[in-house]
Amino acid sequence: MATHLKYLVSLYFPCCVLIFLYTGPHDVIDVLAWTLSLWLIILIDYFSPKINSAVAKKRIARNFYDVILYVLTAIHFLIMALMLIYASQLQWDSLHDILTSIVNLIVLRILVGTTSGSSAIIVAHELIHRRQSYMRLMGRLILYTVCYEHFIISHLRNHHLTVATPHDIATACLDESFNDYWKRVLVGHFKYAWQSAMKRTDATPLAGRPYHWLANTVLQGLLVEGMLVIVILINFGWAAAFIFLFQALSAVRLLETINYYQHWGLEQGKDEGTLAWVNQSSFTEYALVGLSNHIAHHQNSSTSFQNMPYLEQGPKMPHGYFVTNLWVKLNNASYMKVSKGVIEKYFQEKVV
Repeated sequence: MATHLKYLVSLYFPCCVLIFLYTGPHDVIDVLAWTLSLWLIILIDYFSPKINSAVAKKRIARNFYDVILYVLTAIHFLIMALMLIYASQLQWDSLHDILTSIVNLIVLRILVGTTSGSSAIIVAHELIHRRQSYMRLMGRLILYTVCYEHFIISHLRNHHLTVATPHDIATACLDESFNDYWKRVLVGHFKYAWQSAMKRTDATPLAGRPYHWLANTVLQGLLVEGMLVIVILINFGWAAAFIFLFQALSAVRLLETINYYQHWGLEQGKDEGTLAWVNQSSFTEYALVGLSNHIAHHQNSSTSFQNMPYLEQGPKMPHGYFVTNLWVKLNNASYMKVSKGVIEKYFQEKVV
């Protein structure tokens, strides 16, 4: 039971953001102080003990895990609502008001964007793999709030079928920088999702009829996301619409950073039986509700996390996800140099 309770760590940062929003807007000093909650997470992740393999292989109760997913989903939607109210209350009358409001918007982007990417999208990722239609719908609704609903198609129909091969959009090539990867996948995911949706639309009985293209699910997602922005703009003002889009960009960028280092340099990995990097940070495991157990997820994506075995057949990441995310952003060249050395050593030892 004690192991189960460790997954409650996943609620820490979203709850911090929730309190930050509920008590705001803040003055400059206070708003900057709230970023300490994020730096604390990175620090804990850096010093986190390695996963105990014996403990990790023990299954947790499905009901317990699902309740965490539901709570995180509810917190995310509450965060979205409070963020819009927060932004609508910012003042722009004087120079002091403008400067204070700009700092508030920057911190909103950092905190809300991070929780949207490290909590909400990760929950959505789990939900879109579930068999229950209501859970898949929950995942879709979360992705609407980060304007990335088309990720469902690209993730399920491309990434999981071609992972760790040159055909996978989300597998970063050896020596590929994050900036190059980001530009490639941002276009690649949408292009693949659109073409895939069009093929399915053209194969329906409605094909050839007027407006049959409206059945394109990617187009439907774009319309929903566009209407959502318009509703926000009308009801909460330009600052709220701006920060909604800004946090969405931040969240998607965080998601793609995770995708980047989960499979970096493993474009031929499938032939070698290696699907992803192994992460041994216990804090990452609990804070991200099991996302770091990524190899097992790719071996059987239809299996819910709590039923997945803990697998380690892959190169090992030097740090947890939170530290690695910062590492990739601040010094991508160092990350690639170290990771390339780890990959080369891993495959050399495998041959021996």
